[in-house]
Amino acid sequence: MKHSGISTSACPIYSIIEKLSKRWTLLILRVFMERRKLRFSEILEALPQINTHILSKRLSELEKEGLIIRTVTHTKPIVISYDLSAKGSALEAVFDHFAAWAKTGGKDVTVKHRAE
Repeated sequence: MKHSGISTSACPIYSIIEKLSKRWTLLILRVFMERRKLRFSEILEALPQINTHILSKRLSELEKEGLIIRTVTHTKPIVISYDLSAKGSALEAVFDHFAAWAKTGGKDVTVKHRAE
């Protein structure tokens, strides 16, 4: 797919947006940034509108991307917890910038489309 002469497959921003733009992904990451090591039920509690199937799927995707780490403790009962990886933690600065932008001007920004 091409847009404005730029190959989307070669664009690093496109790649990041493609990975993080799925519904709930950014909110799940935000929960980890606020609380860190969490169990599945704690994430559900923080995001009560998400269904368990989608949460499970998003956690798997985030783990596959290396943004979170899944830890299984072989005790009785088995305890599974999730935490941000170093790669995931590096996104905190991006979230801080989003928050600052939203507070200072993001709400008043209007998108102007170019005439084609």
